Parts: sequence; C-alpha cells; structure tokens
Amino acid sequence: MTFSFKSLLRFTCTILVLCVLSGCLSPLPSSSKRLHIDEAIILPSLLSETSGLFCADDYVLSINDSGNAPAVFKVSYSGKLQQTLTLPIKNNDWEAVSADADYLYVADIGNNKGQREEVAVYKVNQQNVKDIKTLSIKYAANNVNSNIPYAHDYDAEAMVKKGNELLLFSKSWSSGITHVYRINEGESLQVLSPFASISGLPGVVTGADYDSIKQQYVIVGYKSDPFGNFAAFIAEVSKDFTLTNIWPLEGYKQVEGVCVDKRGNYWFTEEKTENREASLTKAFVL
Repeated sequence: MTFSFKSLLRFTCTILVLCVLSGCLSPLPSSSKRLHIDEAIILPSLLSETSGLFCADDYVLSINDSGNAPAVFKVSYSGKLQQTLTLPIKNNDWEAVSADADYLYVADIGNNKGQREEVAVYKVNQQNVKDIKTLSIKYAANNVNSNIPYAHDYDAEAMVKKGNELLLFSKSWSSGITHVYRINEGESLQVLSPFASISGLPGVVTGADYDSIKQQYVIVGYKSDPFGNFAAFIAEVSKDFTLTNIWPLEGYKQVEGVCVDKRGNYWFTEEKTENREASLTKAFVL
C-alpha cells in the first residue's frame, strides 16, 4: 500500500497520540497511608461537565469546561445547587477555579489540541462581578504549528491560589513531567516559563489545591486510553514539588477538580461519562 506524505504523517501522528494516551494503563502505585473515600454525591445536571473545584467554608465552587455557559456554580457540600453566578466573559475552555477573600480566579486555559497561542485567567472582583481583570498568558516555547493534539506540554487544567502566589500546573501529555508556572497578577500579558516541575505522577494533572494544614499540594488526574478506560489518581506533593503519596481512585474515570476544606478533607469532582454521573466526593487520609 502506497502512502502519500500527508497520509503517512497523519498515520504517524495518530499512532503517537494513541501511545501517549494509553500508556498501557498499568496499575497505579499506592501509598503506605490509607485513603478513605466516602460515597460519591451526584451533582446537579447543570454541572455535568464539572471541570474545576474550590473549597470555601460552607460550599464549593465549580465550573463547566468548553461549550458551556460562563457560569460559576456555588454548591453545598451535600451537592445542592445554591447559586449560579454568570460572568460577562466567554467560556472558551474553563478548566480551573480558585478564590481568595476578594477575588475569584477563573482559568480559561484548556488547550488539549495545542492550537491556542494565548490563554487567560480572569480575576473577578467578588463585590462586583462585572469588574474583571484579564491576565493573558503565553508559554515561552509554545509553537502551535508544531503541536500534535493530545501529545504536547502546553495544556493546563489546574490552578492554585496560595497566599500571594497564583500557580498553574501543566497537563503534560508529551513529557509526563508536570511543569509549574507562577502567574504575575500585575501583568495583563505575560510569557510564562516553568520555575518547578513534578516527576512521577502516573498521568495528566487535571486539578490541584494547596493544603495549608499539612503544607502540601494535593493533585488529581488520570491516565486514559482511546477506548474510554481511565486510571484516576489523587496525590500529595510537598512544598518543594516532590511526590510523597499517591492513591488510585478505583472506579472513577474523568476526575477533574480537587480542593481541601478547612478541616483538611479532600474533595474531588468527576465529569459525567458513559454510565457515570457527574459527582462530588469527600476523601481523607487515615
């Protein structure tokens, strides 16, 4: 069979993508500590594509990703919708949400196909949601013309507001090494280079938060294959970005967000997939 150059290139790219996505789906390593997982709480249908999570004192905040309304949802810890906050901005591909005492941070950073040269984080005044500052972001070495969909490192779905720092964690399809970026809230347009990295995570990172009680990061993600199989995980990472503990999330598929409540419990969300509803789940380390 004769291949044209374009056909050969397309075939090669397809094989590469399948290899990156599948990774054999070998069993995930487990920690010597035990992680207790409560029963999943079904989320309202409005959050079927939940893609980010933030723990407030009495509720969580979540968002949907691309193709959905530009809305932030306030949900009780029992899974009840309390408020829908619609923002006057576009949802290109919202993937993470965080907050501090004064602002909401909504990350429009999804870039699975690698074709976005510029992404953004929106800094929203909680007292006036029409008061929004756009932090436009480019990655230093990103070349959209050479990126292969689902096989590059210029994608992200995790953002953490930690004190005065706003951190972005990459979804590194290609290298498997998570890059950590620091966002400057004083610059409307900035080019980011990683200042740290995390090695040893068994899949792509889809959510992160900082546990101020244990002074460490908590991260969720998954490894997947083209046939709809998922191996989801939750991990603990030290302040210097060293992987310390990891647990498989048995039975879960597309885990998308994680946050830590004021008691130190971990909460994570799962997007709706075939035979599974979108959910919110509590977990804690014994």
